[in-house]
Amino acid sequence: MSDFDIASYVSRIEANRSVKDGLMRGLKTRQPPYRISVTDLLNIKQAYFRRKYPEIVPPLEKQQLMWAGTGFHKTFGSAVSSEEYLEQFVEAEGIVGKIDIYEKIPVEVKTTSMPLDTKDLLQYRPTYIEQLGMYCAMVNAHEGEIIIYQRPGDESSSTSPLVVYHVSFPDLEAIRKEMGRRRDLLVQALIANDPSNLPACPWFTKQCDYAHVCDCATTAVPASHEIADLAGEIYVDSMTCQQLLNKMAKSQPSQLFGINDIVFPRKAYFERLKLQEATAVEEVREEKEEYLRSMDERGFFDVLRDSLYFGAPGEAQKIPVKHASLSDLVRTWQNLPTILRDPKLSSLVERERLPLMFPHYFLRLGFDCALTQNTKGRLLLYYVRVLKEDAKLMVYDVNFRNLNGIKAEALRRLELLEKATSHLELPKCPSWMCPYCDYKLECGEA
Repeated sequence: MSDFDIASYVSRIEANRSVKDGLMRGLKTRQPPYRISVTDLLNIKQAYFRRKYPEIVPPLEKQQLMWAGTGFHKTFGSAVSSEEYLEQFVEAEGIVGKIDIYEKIPVEVKTTSMPLDTKDLLQYRPTYIEQLGMYCAMVNAHEGEIIIYQRPGDESSSTSPLVVYHVSFPDLEAIRKEMGRRRDLLVQALIANDPSNLPACPWFTKQCDYAHVCDCATTAVPASHEIADLAGEIYVDSMTCQQLLNKMAKSQPSQLFGINDIVFPRKAYFERLKLQEATAVEEVREEKEEYLRSMDERGFFDVLRDSLYFGAPGEAQKIPVKHASLSDLVRTWQNLPTILRDPKLSSLVERERLPLMFPHYFLRLGFDCALTQNTKGRLLLYYVRVLKEDAKLMVYDVNFRNLNGIKAEALRRLELLEKATSHLELPKCPSWMCPYCDYKLECGEA
């Protein structure tokens, strides 16, 4: 099988100093308040201390539960909806948020280890209702749904692990006013460096990560849930729950591929085999392990990624791409397909050697450009191990020639993946991946 040389399709690479300086300037000078989120408004006291004490992180056990929830969100969302409706970012009045599923109405997916014996969601999970209410207000929808998955416990249960609540919100304007009030309270507290006017945290005395630095014991402002109180009808939607369970049963494993699958087709091949042998809802172990390995290096990288993808309204978009069994979203920033990567090198790679050193970066960017008909894309490299601050971030504008040829290669790989009966029929992954790959024994590559 002939190798595809993406380097021959790169016509020009330009280091974009203006974009780099703008990004760095924005990150360095960013002062509170910034990027107030819907999650912040659920508990503005905790949001305050989370910003003031970024060095405080949840214990590993709690983080593992969060990662398990993230894995479930991803698997469940893919099973019951399509890519263009998942994780929809919204912005209104200086507040940003991410709706788990948004096709016709906002849908929030939650996981819990607590039994779902009660039907009184307003009493026992008011923050679930508040979060959905804020999303509904942001997209002007008068109703939404909350899907709650109960993780398996020690005792078997005869009830369904999935419950769907349908919630209506008759007064969206009142919700928007309350969101604005909370936003302003948090902003003022951050500027004044004084949290005394923020309502007490409902997690106080419940193993809160900020218990030793907060003022909840002496605060005079009680916790309340004004937005939850604005909810209208709340009922358990058994019919929708059954429809979701049916979708999950039919959709495992997914027959769709993403763009990264055609960049690393052998890895995708083995992952597909593993999915076919696995249970319907499986933890994304590989992603969590990778996150664990790189936690100590990702702080600034994550902030940079967030500023790219969730920063100024209108700058970032996700463009749906569909072709046969390929279904994915191409991220664009400032109207250019953009990827952000963090090579684990201690020195910068010369510009002319980039396509040879990182062919997988250029394959991904080239496929993104070809599938969206853009001759230029943007590659951001953040060198986490480079000591010199000005050299850590590099921004490159990459021009590609012959988009039709690049697209043809993408579709060729897709067809190979669809028909492959052996990994040997697929292009190899980069050699550097082999020693760390979970499938190196099956693949036989050293």
